[in-house]
Amino acid sequence: MITKRILWLMLFLIALPLWGQTGPSDVASARVVIEFFFEVGCDSCAEVRGTVLPELEQRFSGYFDLRERDIGIQSNYLALVHYQEAAHVKDNEPVCMVVDGRDYLPGVDRIKKQFFPALDQALIRYQTGASPAPLPAEAGTGLTDVSLLQRRIDRFTILGVISAAAVDSINPCAISALVFFMSFLSAARIGVPRMWLSGLAFLAACFVTYLGIGFGLLKVLGFLTAFHALKGVIDGGLILMLLGFACFSFRDALKYHRTGLASDVTLKLPMKIQSMIHQVIKSGLQNHHLILGGLGIGVVVTVLESVCTGQVYVPALVMMLKGGHSILRCTVYLLVYNAVFVMPLLIVLGLTCAGMKTPALVAWSRRNVVTSKIMLGLLFMGMTALMVLLH
Repeated sequence: MITKRILWLMLFLIALPLWGQTGPSDVASARVVIEFFFEVGCDSCAEVRGTVLPELEQRFSGYFDLRERDIGIQSNYLALVHYQEAAHVKDNEPVCMVVDGRDYLPGVDRIKKQFFPALDQALIRYQTGASPAPLPAEAGTGLTDVSLLQRRIDRFTILGVISAAAVDSINPCAISALVFFMSFLSAARIGVPRMWLSGLAFLAACFVTYLGIGFGLLKVLGFLTAFHALKGVIDGGLILMLLGFACFSFRDALKYHRTGLASDVTLKLPMKIQSMIHQVIKSGLQNHHLILGGLGIGVVVTVLESVCTGQVYVPALVMMLKGGHSILRCTVYLLVYNAVFVMPLLIVLGLTCAGMKTPALVAWSRRNVVTSKIMLGLLFMGMTALMVLLH
């Protein structure tokens, strides 16, 4: 292996004097194209710019054509996606270099180890008359075709959205309010049809309100992440927050399993907000318009509960944005998320209308705490890992 490398180097050194005797057009055509993909404000990109590029200029001045490509620009990002698809990789390194249109080098470590050997090989190919690999734009591969970007978008699968929504839906914060709501309907001794109408109105209001909150948060997060200076702060803050939520969720599961006391749970609605929710439900069901009452209660309760349920909702929305999803795709994901979110609540409504009593609902809700907290902890850990990979 070492002997072969020495022979290639000797051939390259012998060829250099002959290269210098070629005409201007030959020298220009012999320049190796190097594409430097980077993100503004990226530490890894700054490291490559400060160490690799100066050495490149010192050793190979006049023999390369460096093209710097900010992946914040759509055409550059599409070019990067093309290379990743061609190389069959799914990495999300913030910095990478492509030598001669064929050597794809992602990440600082790989660039430092393989960039200059790849450049040596490219120069030897030129000297021996080998045709360089055509660049994507020159090869007519259709970099403006959004199908390349769409394939990248699709990697944030609908299964991930469903999983996050399913875990969020069994959050005690969401279920406890519905249990309290249904207990009041049961105490009112109204007929099952009217109970169904009021309960469905409550769930419809939850769905629409939570959906509206999601769209609002997407818009705010999209606006904030458009600023490169804030992007790193948001990502770092979210990673720390997710780690904290994961630790607290596992701690809550352990302590509640030991004591069974709600006071030992850390991640829950503050008592003041719980009292407000109970008061809203009591006031809303005192009138005779159960459908209007259910709608009004659903809106207010969902807004108040978002303090707790947002622990999953906000990171899921950030995942969508980091995946580069279009407005249409985000809309579909939000609709699916919220449909899955209300499904367990619909089951609770059906059980209540079928005759299940409040003590049984409360007992079921309490048994659900440990399981939901463990699942929340695992979800937060998974989101943390994904955020680190996408960072």
